Amino acid sequence: MKAVASFGIVNADTSGPGAFLRAAKWYWDELTDMVSAAGFRSIMIPMVPNTENVSRNGDPICTASIKTRFGSPQGYLNYLNDKGVENVEVIGISAQSQFNSLFETGLPIEKFFDAFYDHAQDVTEALAEMKGSTLLVSPTPGIGFLDQAFGSDEGRKEQFLDDAASCMNRIGENCRKCGINLAVRNEYWTLMRGARIDAFLDRVDSSLVSYAPDPAHLYIAGADYVSFFETYAGQARAVCFTDTKFVDGLDVYRTISPEFPQDGAQQRVYYDLGYGQMDFAKLYGILKKAGFDGPVVLDSKYSLDIPKGILRMRTFWNHLEKHYAAGEVQ
Repeated sequence: MKAVASFGIVNADTSGPGAFLRAAKWYWDELTDMVSAAGFRSIMIPMVPNTENVSRNGDPICTASIKTRFGSPQGYLNYLNDKGVENVEVIGISAQSQFNSLFETGLPIEKFFDAFYDHAQDVTEALAEMKGSTLLVSPTPGIGFLDQAFGSDEGRKEQFLDDAASCMNRIGENCRKCGINLAVRNEYWTLMRGARIDAFLDRVDSSLVSYAPDPAHLYIAGADYVSFFETYAGQARAVCFTDTKFVDGLDVYRTISPEFPQDGAQQRVYYDLGYGQMDFAKLYGILKKAGFDGPVVLDSKYSLDIPKGILRMRTFWNHLEKHYAAGEVQ
């Protein structure tokens, strides 16, 4: 298994406190130094579609910003190598980010999956140039956003889900040409939330599309995340390690801010790895037993303390490896 530090530890996709810092190249220079100093040699970058606004960002948030700051994906790889990071192992894209971009581009919803495929193709080519292995994709926008787009028309949502599956197959074919694995993930607010991922996987070509289990999102959606790891560890090309204590008692998954609940006693969804309630020792043992040797994306998403969160990720992984070597993880 290969530990991969996710740049998703920073919320780089919204405004708010620190937004100007996160748009500065020096901020990411420092963060990359921290990741390298913590001993991580591979990173995961969440990316959004290229638009006029994000292309000027100092954050490596899209391929256009990388080309603007570093000349090319190869130029960015050279920069990472100089800092002690060997490659961009994984890039993550989401249909939600694609949906968000419609407000800036004016693209009609009928063209959604053509645009999403183009976004995936662009990112996949960059990922191959940066010596990566896996494109991680969330195939649909949030249910709350689709409710706004389609209202109560369940037929249109089902068709949208079919179109998402077809798009994943197209993306998978392109990934294969580029020597990249495609893995889908299922956040707790999308059309394949929780156990619904089973039915979605039946719609796609398993030779092109794999599934990357994500414990926090399975847990929040009420699914048995341990059982899902046991079921899918053998086919996985990548997995996500995310942590949570969040219980969705108010159906936040149906809102347009599922990652930032506005009501209820619990308003924090993600926790630094090891500080939630996921049984990672058990998951690590399941992966070892299945012979999994792909990337494990360590995603302390939206940490409240970035430097400490990076060190916690390294400590978290060190403890898992140590306890497994000592026979304490089965």
